[in-house]
Amino acid sequence: MIVYNVARAWFTMKADAEAHRKSLGQPPSGTATIRIDSREELAGLLNGLMGLGEIEVMQANTVVAGPALVPTEVVKRAQITNTPPDCVPLFLIKDWERRNKRKAEDE
Repeated sequence: MIVYNVARAWFTMKADAEAHRKSLGQPPSGTATIRIDSREELAGLLNGLMGLGEIEVMQANTVVAGPALVPTEVVKRAQITNTPPDCVPLFLIKDWERRNKRKAEDE
């Protein structure tokens, strides 16, 4: 299986990925091609995206190496953080912080 990644978006067709990359004004290196041929590689991709690195798989006596399968730039742009991007309006950020503070106080 081959999938393409452009700025946190995943595509099944290279033409769609390239069109998206061009619409964002990114260089050709903005498209990452990821080939997955086995279940171990799929698990490695998912572990890499979750930032888990290498995970021992005891049953099969193999190591699923996530970062080796996933280009570093794909892992970086796929990370989920609590830091909102610049495009999120400040009033939404403050509202989110206020709601989370209330949840923490209630617990």
